[in-house]
Amino acid sequence: MAQFAYQARNRTGKLEQGTLEASSSDEAVSILQTRDLLVVTIKEQRGSGPVLSVKTKRMHNGVTSSDLVIFSRSLSAMTEAGLPLLRSMETAQGQIRSRKLSAALVIMIQDIRGGSTFRDAMAKHLTIFSPFWISLVETGEASGQLTKALEQIAIYLEKSGAIQRKVVSALMYPAVLGLVSVGAILVFTLKIIPTFATMFASFGAQLPLLTRLVIAFSNTLRHFFPLIVLGIVGAWFLITNYLKTKQGRWQFDKLRLQAPIFGPVFQGVATEQFSSNLGTLLKAGVPILHALDIVITTCDNKVIAAVIENMKAGVREGRPLAEPLEQTDLFPPMVAQMLAVGEQTGKLPDMLAEISHYYEEQVTTAVERMTTLLEPIMLVGMGAIIGVLVISMYLPIFELTSVIKG
Repeated sequence: MAQFAYQARNRTGKLEQGTLEASSSDEAVSILQTRDLLVVTIKEQRGSGPVLSVKTKRMHNGVTSSDLVIFSRSLSAMTEAGLPLLRSMETAQGQIRSRKLSAALVIMIQDIRGGSTFRDAMAKHLTIFSPFWISLVETGEASGQLTKALEQIAIYLEKSGAIQRKVVSALMYPAVLGLVSVGAILVFTLKIIPTFATMFASFGAQLPLLTRLVIAFSNTLRHFFPLIVLGIVGAWFLITNYLKTKQGRWQFDKLRLQAPIFGPVFQGVATEQFSSNLGTLLKAGVPILHALDIVITTCDNKVIAAVIENMKAGVREGRPLAEPLEQTDLFPPMVAQMLAVGEQTGKLPDMLAEISHYYEEQVTTAVERMTTLLEPIMLVGMGAIIGVLVISMYLPIFELTSVIKG
C-alpha cells in the first residue's frame, strides 16, 4: 500500500486536502469518489516528498470566454466519443483553469449524480452560463443531441470571441496613441512651458500673441488642475450612473448606433450577433418565440432589443419576421430581404447563418478601414497641437535673435 496526498472538492465546492492509503492512484481516486469528493490533485508520497503528480495547473479567479470554449469543446468531443456525461464533466473539470467555473462544475456533477438534469444543474449558475447556453442544452437533452448542442455553443463562443478580439485589437493602437499624446501635451504644458515663461519674464519685452495665449493656458491649467481633475472624475461618475438608468442606457445605445464613424461598426456587430444567436437557436430546434426571448435577453443594445421585441410581437400575431426590420433603419435593408426569403423557403436558420457570416466579414473590414483612417488623423492632430506649443515657445527667441542681429 502506498500513501497518497490529495486535494479534492466536496459537494459545496470547498477544497479539502489530506492523505490516504491505496494500492494505486486509480484506487485512491475511486475511494475519494465514494466519499462524494471530486479529485483536483493526487500525489503519491515516498519518503519525505511527493514524486508523482497527476495534475498541476495555474488557476485564475474569473470565467473567460476561453474557459467556456474549452469546456464546451472538450465536453462535446468526449460525449461524441461515447463517454458518459458525468465522466466527461469530471475530465473537463480537470482541464479548467478558472476557479469559479471549476467550483461550479463540482456542484453540477454532484447535482447530476443526485438525479438532476444537465440543464437544471447548469441553471443554478446563471452568472456563468447564459440563457443562451441553457436553452441549447435543454433542447439538446430533449432531442438526444446534446453533443451537437455543445458543439454549436463552442462555435458560437469562438465566433463571438473572434469578433470582439478584432474590434478590441483594432482600437487598441488609436487608444494608446491618444493616451500617450495627451500625456505628452500635459507634460509640455505643466512642466516645460512654465520654465520658458520664467525665462521670458526676465526679458521684459512684449511677447507674441500666440506665446501669451499658450502661457495663459498653461497658467490656468496649472492653477486649476486639481479642480479640473475633480470635475472630470465627477462628470465620469455622473455619466456612469446616468447610463445605469433605463433612459440613459437607451440614449447611449442609440448614440452608439448613430455615431458618424463608429455607428456602422456597432450596427454591423449588432446585426451579426442577432443573426448568429437566432440562427444557432433555431438550428438547435428552439421554438421561434422562445428563441427571440433569449436573443432579447442576450442583446446588449436596448434599442436593438426593442426592435426584436416588436419582431416577437409580430410573430405572435402571425406577421412575417422581417416586417419590423423593414420599418427601422437600425438594420440594413438586405437583412430584412434575406429574412423574408428564408421564411418563404423554409430555410430561415441557413439564411441567418449567411447573414452572420456576411456581417462578420463586414465588421472586420469596417474596423480595419476605421483604424486606417483614425491613425493618420490622430497623428496629424496631435502633431499639430504639439507643434503649435513648440512654435509658441520659440517665437520670442526668434524675435530676440532678429533684434540682436539687427
